[in-house]
Amino acid sequence: MRTFIAIELDEAIRTRLAQTAEALRGAGCKVRWVTPERMHLTLKFLGEIEPAALDAVAGAMATAAAGAGAFEIQVAGLGAFPPRGAPRVVWAGVRDPEGQLAALHGRLNEALAAAGFERERRAFRAHLTLGRVKERRGAERLRRRLDEQAGGEFGIQEVRELVCFRSELSAHGPAYTPLRRQPL
Repeated sequence: MRTFIAIELDEAIRTRLAQTAEALRGAGCKVRWVTPERMHLTLKFLGEIEPAALDAVAGAMATAAAGAGAFEIQVAGLGAFPPRGAPRVVWAGVRDPEGQLAALHGRLNEALAAAGFERERRAFRAHLTLGRVKERRGAERLRRRLDEQAGGEFGIQEVRELVCFRSELSAHGPAYTPLRRQPL
């Protein structure tokens, strides 16, 4: 089964992000926008795993969460990957002023590596994917709208748990099912 570990977003933040995505639709660029119920902050994409591996994943989540308490992140800013030229991914930024999210990600990465999962080699850049650009037509207008709204603020959220999700792909988009929850 296809899995990932993430932080669920508060409904108020998802609503504000969806409103912003709706405003960006007017740029005329073909983008597959993430629906509000599918918005989350991915900490680690695990890919295809066997159901028997869920216990190891849950153990790694518990190890990463050990000694960590709830903390706050701020969802603010808009941008795209790559940072210049035609955008491929539209994102909202995540601010981690105390570095607790980055530390949690690091502990999770190490605990999963100790459990036999591949270690993430790229630097962690916390962001929320809002959409994936499907065509270049209208990309310049989309980039301009993103630049105009780059300072958007979407809310502050308390991070209280990690969630391991199953992702089932379909023609209507992915469906996410929580498999394990780990409180901080």
